[in-house]
Amino acid sequence: MHKDLFYRSGTLIYRCRWWMILAWLAIIFICIPYTSQLMHPFKAVGFTDPHSESAHANDLMNKHLGYSSNRFIIMYHSNTWLATEKSFQNEIKTSLDSLKKLPVDYKVIYPSTDNKQISKDKHAAYAIVLFKGNQEVEPQLLEQFRAHIKSPKNLSVLVGGEPIFLEDTKKQTQIDLYKAEYVATPVTIITMLLVFGSLVAASVPIVLGGICAFLILMTLFGLGHLLSLSVFTINIALLLGLCLSLDYSLLIVNRYRDELKHGRSVIEAIAVTQTTAGKAVFFSGLAVFISLSALLLFPINVLFSVGVGGLAAVLVSVAIAVLLLPAVLAVLNTNINRWQLPLLKYFQQEHRSYWHWFIKKVVRRPWLFFIGILITLLLLGYPFLEAKFGVSDFRILPKTLESRQVFDTFKDQFGESKLAPILVVMTTSQKNILSNRNIDQLYTFTDELLKDPRVQDVTSVVTTTPRLTKAQYKSLYSQPESRLGIELKKFLQITTGKQLTVLNIITKGDSNSAETAALIKEIRATKLGPHLQIYVTGTTANTLDVLHTISHTFHYAFLWIVGFTYLILLFLLRSIFLPLKAIITTILSLCASYGVLVLVIQKGYLHELLNFEPQGTLDISLLIIIFCALFGISMDYEVFLLTRIKEYFEQTGNNVKSIMFGIERSSKIITSAAIIVILICCSFMFADVLIVKAFGLGIAIAVFVDAFIIRTVLVPATMTLFNTWNWYLPRWLDKCLPKIAFDPERHH
Repeated sequence: MHKDLFYRSGTLIYRCRWWMILAWLAIIFICIPYTSQLMHPFKAVGFTDPHSESAHANDLMNKHLGYSSNRFIIMYHSNTWLATEKSFQNEIKTSLDSLKKLPVDYKVIYPSTDNKQISKDKHAAYAIVLFKGNQEVEPQLLEQFRAHIKSPKNLSVLVGGEPIFLEDTKKQTQIDLYKAEYVATPVTIITMLLVFGSLVAASVPIVLGGICAFLILMTLFGLGHLLSLSVFTINIALLLGLCLSLDYSLLIVNRYRDELKHGRSVIEAIAVTQTTAGKAVFFSGLAVFISLSALLLFPINVLFSVGVGGLAAVLVSVAIAVLLLPAVLAVLNTNINRWQLPLLKYFQQEHRSYWHWFIKKVVRRPWLFFIGILITLLLLGYPFLEAKFGVSDFRILPKTLESRQVFDTFKDQFGESKLAPILVVMTTSQKNILSNRNIDQLYTFTDELLKDPRVQDVTSVVTTTPRLTKAQYKSLYSQPESRLGIELKKFLQITTGKQLTVLNIITKGDSNSAETAALIKEIRATKLGPHLQIYVTGTTANTLDVLHTISHTFHYAFLWIVGFTYLILLFLLRSIFLPLKAIITTILSLCASYGVLVLVIQKGYLHELLNFEPQGTLDISLLIIIFCALFGISMDYEVFLLTRIKEYFEQTGNNVKSIMFGIERSSKIITSAAIIVILICCSFMFADVLIVKAFGLGIAIAVFVDAFIIRTVLVPATMTLFNTWNWYLPRWLDKCLPKIAFDPERHH
């Protein structure tokens, strides 16, 4: 009698059950001391492409001008005083005077040296503080920085900037994690009790889910010291890990209890569970792993980070399901059914009879259900045709945070275009960027920009004094540096090096407008001569670069996911049709999810109920993450369902009866698992960081569509229509593929 690897692993785990549990407990105890430092390694938001033109321009500015990402904005406002008054300016200087006690080199740009830092109504102004270098600002230094900024008596003050934005994002992400735990835990317990009707059986997936979450966090903590990971990695990886862990536990515990009911011994029940449900979990995890690994193809840090986090979540979830869970079941023995809740027995009986009644209707009228569901999915996905893509900005944080208020105040008082200017870095291969020939080219280029109706203002070395002509600028910069004025020297220190100068362009339109994007493309296409080179950066330029990189890489990621998913399902199901059907139906559920995201996140429907600000765009990174994650989760349900159908088909050879058997036996698990996933995702919708909220919404919608519409209605209707073609496999391919059986009677 043939016994495959999974069957033998079940018997081995049974015999070594205590050693297996002790090994996992040892790993947990080793990790406990590091829990207090969990968020420390996560240092970036990650919405940039390090190989793009905008990133190269930023590197040039940092190398030659000391431009730093550690840039702080301190916003001052008064209802009575004017920012042009000396008293206002003196209050700002007094407020920042204590910064000299900081253990770091810094530079302050006061509004008194640049009147563009004063608002139009003259009641607001801001100072810029630059820390030298781009090293991470530690939380302790941020606290010192905030503490050394004194609150003026007659002015209100707000402190913000990229380092504070990043620190607030990390803190808010951690708070959102606690919120999700408070919401998800009780609803998961209730759902498990309804599914199993036993306190012991219900507690096993919950306890293992907690262990899984803890080990995922510790794995990411370790990886964070080796790789630069985005702050969003934690929440998204944890969501994926919890969903997978609970799904896998549901499937395995349910199958184990079924085998005990059929009179098998404990060791036999565990072995059969491993060779059926355990095998399904392994291949399901492999499909999820392949889907999430596609994120590693993208150079965008947030996508790469979530890919790393997702892979860690899959590995931990599968390992716990196929190694630790069987050992726990072996120790529990038949006690898995202890402490039954009599009131829930009726619910479980009614649940199975409902699916029997429902699936009979589907297989009798497959065309009706097939066409109806297909139309519904296409209608849900229709809004996606109006999608506008972008990259997340400061609006992902709630308005209650001070760092967000700084950006909002800046936008209101100074305009959005000043918040996100276009920066043009001009370099020369000659010794001096301010040579007469270069000044000639630069003056002409700047003059053309100022004449452009899309441009409001240009700040450069040839606009410092508007009255000067081209010839006068040539004469000015031909002088020794010692003869230049103090203010001009300060300006040149910030904007110009020996072979580089920076132009600051303020546009009339919004930074995300089509006109601004077109202007950037035109500037990048400009040729100034053999010795001058232009690089464009800034928020909008970075967004364009990220969109271009993702759209270019997505083709490869799509082929990677679809190709390997098809091969895994072909290998598992031994059918050339079923893997193709699985891929097409998953794409339909993705379109439905994207359509809802357009209506909610982009257009703002339900934004008051969900407590967020409509974005006007969809974050392209978020859509890619949802695509890869959902492809994996959908394959979970597809494998759970089709392996059960295949098991009965191997026994009977009857297509319709196999479909009915598979739906009856697996729909309770699929829909229960989906309900848990949806509820966990909904708990993440209480998050205040928008990208986490949007991810929870997108996955919740997609899983609902996938589990309750596609897997339980569209799949059986489609399989009924195709009849025996479902299991068609050419003879030559049949000889090449290994025999993978799911009928437990074939293994003993």
